[in-house]
Amino acid sequence: MPKIKPLLTAMLITVTSLPMATFNAVAVDSSYNMNVTVNLKGEKKEISPYIYGINQYGNINNYKNVKVNAVRQGGNRYTGYNWETNWSNAGEDWVNSSDTNIGDVTDGAGYAGRKLSQECEDYNVPYKITTLQMAGYVSADKDGTVKESEKAPSSRWNEVVFRKDGELSLTPDLTDNKVYMDEYVNYLVKTLGNAKTSTGIQGYSLDNEPFLWNDTHPLNHPEEAGCNELIEKSIELAKVVKDIDPDAEVFGPALWGMLPCIMAGNNGDFTDPEWEKVKNNYGWYVDYYLESMAKAEKESGKRLLDVFDVHYYAQDCATDDARLQAARSLYDESYVENSWLQPYYGKYYPFLTRLQESIEKYYPGTKLAVSEYNLADIANEKVTGKSVVSAIAETEALGAFAMNNVYFATYWGTLPDCPYVESAINLYTNYDGNGASFGDTLVESKTNDISKATSFASINGSDDSEVTVVLSNKDKANSEKAVIDIQGSSSDYKSVVVYAITQDSNEIRIIDVQNDVSGNKVEVELPPLSVAQVVVSDEKTDKTVYEAPDVTIKKKEYSFGELKDKDGARVIPLGDIEHLKEIVISVDSHSTEGSAYYSGGGGLCFNNIKLADGTNASWACKNYSYSNGVNEIVIPFDNEFIVPAENGSNLNVQGSATEDTAELQTGWWAFSEKQGDGGSDIVIDYKTVTLVYEYEGSQTSTGIKGDVNADGKFTVADLVMMQKWLLGTGNLTDWKAGDLNEDNIINVFDLVRMRQEIIKK
Repeated sequence: MPKIKPLLTAMLITVTSLPMATFNAVAVDSSYNMNVTVNLKGEKKEISPYIYGINQYGNINNYKNVKVNAVRQGGNRYTGYNWETNWSNAGEDWVNSSDTNIGDVTDGAGYAGRKLSQECEDYNVPYKITTLQMAGYVSADKDGTVKESEKAPSSRWNEVVFRKDGELSLTPDLTDNKVYMDEYVNYLVKTLGNAKTSTGIQGYSLDNEPFLWNDTHPLNHPEEAGCNELIEKSIELAKVVKDIDPDAEVFGPALWGMLPCIMAGNNGDFTDPEWEKVKNNYGWYVDYYLESMAKAEKESGKRLLDVFDVHYYAQDCATDDARLQAARSLYDESYVENSWLQPYYGKYYPFLTRLQESIEKYYPGTKLAVSEYNLADIANEKVTGKSVVSAIAETEALGAFAMNNVYFATYWGTLPDCPYVESAINLYTNYDGNGASFGDTLVESKTNDISKATSFASINGSDDSEVTVVLSNKDKANSEKAVIDIQGSSSDYKSVVVYAITQDSNEIRIIDVQNDVSGNKVEVELPPLSVAQVVVSDEKTDKTVYEAPDVTIKKKEYSFGELKDKDGARVIPLGDIEHLKEIVISVDSHSTEGSAYYSGGGGLCFNNIKLADGTNASWACKNYSYSNGVNEIVIPFDNEFIVPAENGSNLNVQGSATEDTAELQTGWWAFSEKQGDGGSDIVIDYKTVTLVYEYEGSQTSTGIKGDVNADGKFTVADLVMMQKWLLGTGNLTDWKAGDLNEDNIINVFDLVRMRQEIIKK
C-alpha cells in the first residue's frame, strides 16, 4: 500500500470508449417529408471540373486528404513577390515584412511557379494558375519590416516592368533593380512547358485585389488604384501573357468582393473621379471593366481576358443558422441576406446570377471564376470548416457554381484545419474513396424548400443509367425522409447507395443501401444536419452500410510540470507507440503589448526514426504552431515526419518512431504584430499534454475482471502489469478488464481494488 499515495498524486489516466453512431434506424420527424424532383428531360448544363479547387495557401498538406482539379497560387503575399529572388512582402497582413515566406534566392528563380507545378503533378491536379505582379513594386530584400519612410520607390523595392527592352533570360539580372513580367512568363514556359502541357501553367491572374492595394500594401502602392489604372494595366499585362503563351488563360481583375464590383475603388475616404465620370452609364463597375476588355480585344485582334475573376466571402455567417443559408446569396433570387450589404446593394443579389448577366451583355464568351471563397466566419477559427454546417454550406456553394456556369473556383482556407470542407469537396470528387464523382452534366433538381434542404443532381454526358444527387438536411434536430422522384428517364433504377457526412464524423460513410428500388422513386432518410451523395443506378449494388468499428480510445494526461526537463525541452513518454493516435497540448497565450495577431510554434522531436525505405534518420520532428485564440494544439501521430534536407530545407518523410519518448521543443519561433520576428511580447503557458491511443475491439477478451494480461485468470501478474502501466513503463492487454470500478476510467483506484481482490483470494 505505501506506493499507492505517490501514484494517486502523480497520475490520472482515463480510458473512454467512444461509440460510433449508425443510421440504419433513425428517428424521423413525420411533420415534414422532403420531396425532391429530378427532371432528366429538363435543361442540362456542362459542369466545369475546375470548380472543385483550392488555394495553394502555402501548405503542402492542403492536398493530402482531398481530390481537387484546380489550384490557385495567389493572395496578398503574391502582390509583392519577386520571382527573381523569391522574396516577398506581407503588407499589412504581417508588419509589411519583406522576407523568405515564399522562398529565397537559393531556391532559384521562379521557385513559386516551379513549386506549384511540382505539387500539382504530385497530386494529379490538372489546372493551376499563378499570379503576376501588377501593383508596381516587389520586394528587393528579405530584411523584415519596411518602414513608412521606405515606401516605394526606395531601395527596399524593385520596380515591376511588364516588358523588357532586350533579350529575355532564364537567369535574370539581380542587380538592375527591376523585375520583368514578360521574362517571368517566358521563364515559366521555357522551364515548365506551355499551358497545354501537364506541367505548365494553365492560367495567370492579374495580381490580387487591386482596389485594396493601398490598404493591404500601403508601402508598395500607397495611393488608391483608379478604375482606369486597373483596366490599362490589365490590358498591357494580358498582352504580355498572350504574346508568350497564347493558350494560357488570363484571369482578372480578382476583385475582393461585391463592393468593388459595384463601385470600383470608391469608399468612404476616396472617390475615383474616373469612375464618377462614367458610372451612370453602367449598372456597376463589372460592366465597365468587361466592356473595356471587350474593346481591347477588338483593337488587339485577340482575346485578352479569358476569365472574369472575383472573390466571395459570406457577410452573413456569424451563426450556424446564417451559415446554413449563406450559399443562397450566390444563386437564389428569393433569398434576402441579413447583412450590412443587403439594404444598400440588394439588387446585386444573387451574386453569380448578376455577374453572368453582365458577362452576357458586355463580353459574351468570358468565363467566370471565384478564385477565393469561404462561407464560414474566417475570423473565427472555431467555426471555419470544423463542423458539419461547413460541409452543408460548401456543398451548396459547389452546386451553385455548377448551376451558374462557373468555370473555376478555389476555396480559401487551410484544409487540414477544415476537415468538413475537405469531405464536402470529396463528396463531389471522390465520394467512395476510389475516385467516384458527381457527374459532368447538371440536370434539373429541386426540393420543397431550399431553406430546409437543397439538391443538385447530375449524370455523365447523356448517360442516365446512374443519377447522382447531392442532398442536404439543414434541420438541426430532426431526421428527414427524402422522397426522390426521378422523371424523364427510360432507365429502370434498381439500387441506391447513400454516402453521407454527418454531425458524428466528417468522414464520408455509407448510411443506406437499397436493392429494391421501384417506380424510379427513391426514399432515403437523412440524419439531422447532414449532407449526402445519393447514387441511384440501374444495376444492383454490392455496397454495404458502414458499420462502426469496435474501438477503444485511451487517454493519458500529464501536467506540463510533470514532464522531465531536458536542455529546455520536455520529455514526453509516448508509451504504446503502435496505438498512439495524437498528442493534444493545452495552452494559454497572450500578448503583453496587445498585439491583435501573433503566432508561434515548436516541434515534437525524435532522436531516431526508421524511414519507410528501411534507413534511419538520426533526428526528425513534427512541427506545430499556435496563435491568438488557439487553446488546444493537436499533433497527429501518423507516419509523417520532417527531417532536414541536404540543402538546408526540410523534407516530409514516411517513417516510424523507434524510441518510446519524444522531446517537446516549445519555443522555436514567434511572430507578433507589435514585436515582429521574435515576438518577445508573446507569453505562452503550456498546461497539459494528453496522449490519445486507439485500439481495435472493445478490449474484453476474456470477460474476467482484473485479467489485464488476458491469460484467462486474475492473478498477481495482472496486478504487476497494471502497476507498470500506471507508472508508464508497460502496456495493458485488456483495457476493459482493468476498469474494476466500472466508471470508464482506469486509475490508481482500480489498482487499489485489484490489490484488495488479490488479497481476498
